[in-house]
Amino acid sequence: MTSEVVIARYSEDLDWVTQIPAEFSVTIYNKGAKITSAAVLGRAEKIVDLVNSGRESDTILRHVLAKKAFTDGYTVFLQGDPFEHSPDITALLGAWRSWKDLQPLSWGWLSAKNLPPQSVLLGEKSGFIDGLRVRPETFSLSSWTALQFFDPGAATICDDYQRLHELPNGVNIAAHFLRRCEWAELADQAHGHFAGRFSYGALFAVKQERLAHLPRKSLELAVQAANGHQMYGYVLERLWLHIFGEPFLLPAPQAAATKENLALLPSRFIPPVVYTTEKKPLHRRVVPSLKRRIVSWAQT
Repeated sequence: MTSEVVIARYSEDLDWVTQIPAEFSVTIYNKGAKITSAAVLGRAEKIVDLVNSGRESDTILRHVLAKKAFTDGYTVFLQGDPFEHSPDITALLGAWRSWKDLQPLSWGWLSAKNLPPQSVLLGEKSGFIDGLRVRPETFSLSSWTALQFFDPGAATICDDYQRLHELPNGVNIAAHFLRRCEWAELADQAHGHFAGRFSYGALFAVKQERLAHLPRKSLELAVQAANGHQMYGYVLERLWLHIFGEPFLLPAPQAAATKENLALLPSRFIPPVVYTTEKKPLHRRVVPSLKRRIVSWAQT
């Protein structure tokens, strides 16, 4: 069985790749400074330099789109520093014989922010592989937040998505996004459910046979999204498992899907935010705005 590890790297130290088991080939997509480590260069079969855009979502999509040969092995997607999200990752790679066809490989997000909370992590061992820490997160397809605890970052993603697309609160974000990627079947599946599962940091393994039959146009549209507003990268992070075949969770009551006429949209995806000048601190942006409002109110 021929398997591969695909690494999305920006500026991280990659000397850890020498610990990747020999059963895996290593491909590095590099969006940062040139890699000069002899150990890394000796371990990597392929290094692809890319423009720094689209986060790991762009990397994953480009790899799938470029792949021509599919084996009976796995493709493993990792970040340049996977240890924050998966402290047992090198040992997990060695435990590949115990994997499912689609295998989450993360344990949490940021321990410094206590997300997920330790009380949640310590009580959850059902996803462990040979005693190694693995825990996918369950989240709402509408609020984008975890079901077991409050995640302020995910709430911000939800707010941004609803605001930029002028959507009412409660809309199924997963279904809306997938429909914009013209992924109709997957969008309908999302629309019929309340929840999904994801792996933090987009760390997961997937049998290569699942890569072979994805709709190319939808993948290409997802690349456009990943390179648009940064919010889309975070949306894709929570959809990868479902894109590769994980069923959505918690069936919803039957309801008519909201379908937009994409031909009439001024823009399918929101473009990236570009600051032409140095971004001012929040208080320097908000206070003048408040002053203008106060003056306006005083004049009425």
